Amino acid sequence: MKMRPKWETVSAIFLIYPKSAENKVIRMKKETKLWIRRVILLVALIGLAIAIYQITTLDVSNKPKVGEEAPDFKLKQLNGEEMQLSQLRGKAVMINFWGTWCEPCRTEMPAMQKAYEKYKDQGFEIVAVNIAETEIAVSNFVEDYGLTFPILMDAQKEIVRQYKIGPLPSSIFVDPQGKITQFIEGPLEVAQLELYINPILPRKQ
Repeated sequence: MKMRPKWETVSAIFLIYPKSAENKVIRMKKETKLWIRRVILLVALIGLAIAIYQITTLDVSNKPKVGEEAPDFKLKQLNGEEMQLSQLRGKAVMINFWGTWCEPCRTEMPAMQKAYEKYKDQGFEIVAVNIAETEIAVSNFVEDYGLTFPILMDAQKEIVRQYKIGPLPSSIFVDPQGKITQFIEGPLEVAQLELYINPILPRKQ
């Protein structure tokens, strides 16, 4: 028996049962969209589960503690230059771990920029460590938020592992002697930032 081409069959259905066929196509489109949404949700849930697993299984036995010297590191900045933490001795430093996809990080960035503008001439520096994102994504984010403090690129998550970072954002405040004074998880507002920055400014040592 000679089989009709698929397009002829579809055409025939439309000619014989135009309304029924149209409804069937619409129903199929809706079902396809529903399955796409389910797949996207499943992928998101898997990603969330992996993130939670990484946080809950993170070995924090050697996590840097308040009062200890901040572990030194060197990373390439977004502008191509290298920055080393130990070169900032004599300054009050905020090391901030963040990502463009992190909503609390987006909330915190304007407050960080305000604090930076207010205290940078008093010996305060921000070292914003981005975690494993592309330069294009980070550049667009920096431009959108008008950030002027150094952005360091932790492409291989080496510093994240070194500092045993869990949730984002996470911030470490370091005094001019290189000692950790605060280890904060979660976004900070301007008033909170000032509370941690003021005691470690060089003029108050």
